[in-house]
Amino acid sequence: MLEIKQVPPTFPNIGVRVDLPALAFVGVDDGDIVGVGGLAWGGGRCWIWLQIDKPKPEYAIPLMRKTKALIKTARQFGDTEVYTPRDSCYATSEKLLKVLGFEFFGIEQIVDGPAVEIWRYVRT
Repeated sequence: MLEIKQVPPTFPNIGVRVDLPALAFVGVDDGDIVGVGGLAWGGGRCWIWLQIDKPKPEYAIPLMRKTKALIKTARQFGDTEVYTPRDSCYATSEKLLKVLGFEFFGIEQIVDGPAVEIWRYVRT
């Protein structure tokens, strides 16, 4: 069963370099870290991010709940918009973002990386 736990953004086992102010979380299943994510602030935007190494269908509901909770946290910090890059490797990521209330925002070039779809959640 997936457990989602808050960790410091500098937590060594998350496998992602976080160099922005952030709230970080790890997903743990059967003692293994299976994913990381959280909120980060940079470039004048609030970002929600997720990296999952071993996806399972049963992770969908807890991840959706945590995403909604993080959007609420962003609102409490005064952010009316939350951005996220869409991982096009997952065919269902577009549908998931739409279900969560995100809308396509545009294509942006990542420094030293590929162009990425950016999606935005706007508080209504």
